[in-house]
Amino acid sequence: MPVVKVKRAGVRPAPREVPTDTTTAILPMTVDRVGQEAPETETPTRVSSVAEAFEAFKPRLDFKTQVGEEGTEFVAELEFKGLADFDPKRIRTREPGKRNDLADLQSRIDLLHRMRERFTVLPVKRAWENTEQRAEIIAAVHEFENQLRRIADGTGGEA
Repeated sequence: MPVVKVKRAGVRPAPREVPTDTTTAILPMTVDRVGQEAPETETPTRVSSVAEAFEAFKPRLDFKTQVGEEGTEFVAELEFKGLADFDPKRIRTREPGKRNDLADLQSRIDLLHRMRERFTVLPVKRAWENTEQRAEIIAAVHEFENQLRRIADGTGGEA
């Protein structure tokens, strides 16, 4: 059977470039500027790529709030240098010199998941069911937590 090729006139093999110079936004765009007109003193900045936009505007987020009944302060200081920085996994990691309580919260959640996995192991289950061994486990966890607090406070491992 012969092979038939269909050719259409006017069809391009690749899409044409979308013009990006017809859209402008005054940055930094903050919540209080939504719905407002830009002041006449501000002029739009032309960018031709996403990388150039990140370089020109240096987007960042400084978030502070109070949580819980005690009013514990929750802070996240994030800088975005590219689209990959918006990934939730990247947001939950710590940057040097920046405070990110999301990273601390994520590491605590990961620790609790690992502890839960360990308590499903049969020898640990048996030890937990024994009252004396349970007390030893709790004491060891408290001692470990105290050592971590001393290290975090900068007093080292001394008692």
